[in-house]
Amino acid sequence: MKNVKVEFTAKNLTGNAGLINFGRFIKKLGLPALLSSRIGIVRAPNADYQAKDVVIMLLLAVLAGARHMSHVVIIRADSVMRTLFNWEEFPVDSTFGRIFKLFTHCNCNELSEIESVARKKVWGKKWFGRITFDMDSTVKGVFGSQEGAATGFNPKKKGQRSYHPLLCFIAETRECLHNWFRTGSAYSANGCVEFMKECFEKIPERVWKVFVRADSAFFNGKLLELLEERHCGYTIKVKMKGLAALPEKQKWKKIRNQPGFESTEFEYQCKGWNKPRRFVAVRQVTEYEIEEELLLVPKVEHRYFCYVSNMKKSPWGTHKYYGKRSASENWIDWCKNQMAACSILTDSFRANSAIFQVCILAYNLMVWMMWINTDRGFGEEPNTIRLFLIRVPGKMIYRGRQWILKLEKDFFFKSRWLETEESIALHGFPQF
Repeated sequence: MKNVKVEFTAKNLTGNAGLINFGRFIKKLGLPALLSSRIGIVRAPNADYQAKDVVIMLLLAVLAGARHMSHVVIIRADSVMRTLFNWEEFPVDSTFGRIFKLFTHCNCNELSEIESVARKKVWGKKWFGRITFDMDSTVKGVFGSQEGAATGFNPKKKGQRSYHPLLCFIAETRECLHNWFRTGSAYSANGCVEFMKECFEKIPERVWKVFVRADSAFFNGKLLELLEERHCGYTIKVKMKGLAALPEKQKWKKIRNQPGFESTEFEYQCKGWNKPRRFVAVRQVTEYEIEEELLLVPKVEHRYFCYVSNMKKSPWGTHKYYGKRSASENWIDWCKNQMAACSILTDSFRANSAIFQVCILAYNLMVWMMWINTDRGFGEEPNTIRLFLIRVPGKMIYRGRQWILKLEKDFFFKSRWLETEESIALHGFPQF
């Protein structure tokens, strides 16, 4: 390595030049105006920061990689970003926490409504007529004394206090359509019918058909009734508690070109249901045990997969279709571990709920920007997009009465940058 002398003399440098494109996209969506007009938190006119300011600041910090409230220094220490966004003053992390503690349940609903308006604008430019809801819940353990954190279902660290959010993703775009931030003691499907109703209210206008995939926590008769009333196709994994003997009683047949697999389908009406429904099941041979006393007759062990579905698919087709839902576990992981959802916390439950929604909004903004403005769409995980298109070194200069952001001459992802920049400049969104 060459001998290098380090001097702290350079000015107007940034390591997050890519945030300028997200800033342009946010402005095109009209997000600052939506936040100003729809968040009902009124602070004194002489207050240094309004609620909309801290939401935008935290949102950009999350996009830049913040995973803790103290990490907002990523933006506070970046003089170029502060100049671009006209932030002469920037709050310290304790001020962020104090302002987010002003959020009530009503204000959290306002944040959700703002996200829905932004989604309508995006889907006004590009859309799908048929969409798939992938429903799931997730557990996020905590190590402090945060309000609302409680002991509940936690497969990784039993007994750890946690939060237990409920989420719905649109499979075709990978965006998070809706979320509930919940205490850790909440059962996976608590309120699932009301949650689904809220999901339907958030569907973009041009959607005419909805399909639903969900795990066994959503195996609920009232939920199935709601989906049928809405003419939705659904495939939901069956909760086998109390029904374990049911598949064994059915007549099974081998699945063509799938050695070791068999399938069956039947109708059954569970207790409390208004009618019988179609069940489909697949089973896989997992083990052979030799019974010596029975003259070496093998005893076969099976692994069962059972679903309730109103879709016209074969049992094997249903099994493969449901298997695609596992992609939503990746999207949840991206939200939690790459976009800081449930990682940036205070000691207030409502503040944490509001921050959680800001993190989900940051995730969705990344999805929308890549979907609308690039040919690739949202095909890479957030950390990859962050590495290629956000954490870009640059220098800002003022010349000819204009600010100019100078990037490296041989910037490797120059073509992708220009594609995104030009598309954002061309797109306009309707006002709501």
